[in-house]
Amino acid sequence: MRKVAVLTSSGVESASLLYHYISKDYLVYPLYVRSGMVWEEVELWWLGRLWSFYRKAFRRILPVRVVPFRGGPGPSNTSNEEGLEIPLRNLTLSVASALLTHRKGVSTIAIGSLGIYPFPDNSRDYLGRVEELLSEGLKREIKIETPFMGMEKWEVVKEFYGKVPYRLTFSCASPVGRHHCGRCAKCRERQEGFSKAGVPDPTYYL
Repeated sequence: MRKVAVLTSSGVESASLLYHYISKDYLVYPLYVRSGMVWEEVELWWLGRLWSFYRKAFRRILPVRVVPFRGGPGPSNTSNEEGLEIPLRNLTLSVASALLTHRKGVSTIAIGSLGIYPFPDNSRDYLGRVEELLSEGLKREIKIETPFMGMEKWEVVKEFYGKVPYRLTFSCASPVGRHHCGRCAKCRERQEGFSKAGVPDPTYYL
């Protein structure tokens, strides 16, 4: 059986990414990289609910493994309307997960990057170079798959709407309790995605 480690939080892309692989008979290892962001406790709470939903329908999804990665950079002060920038985010996620997946005999890591935001580590070329370095360092071929690269959020929503339980997803930089604030860059991006897809947003915003 094919194995894949899926880097996941509880957002639209990562929830869709999980479905993308478990619906194709992969044995899925969900990984959550914990690096000290303020929203992580809430993300993990929602991720637990999302995982339980998938586990009932698919036995090929293993328990979520939380991978600690301390010392990583936080959100940049230069965050803008194009998205919340976290410097070296994709590099951090890849490196943090590589050793764990190596020990499990998993050679494929999946990231839900869209590649539409102008962040330095958010391109297929960049991740291809990370693949090469990880493969060289671990002395085995490591693949980083990005099946949504080049898509926009609304396209992901439209493709997976009705299949992915978006009501159980969460992506907010300033959560209020366990709810979306409705005002941060992540919330605005999410709202725009559902609006452009032309489908109802099942999310509750304060």
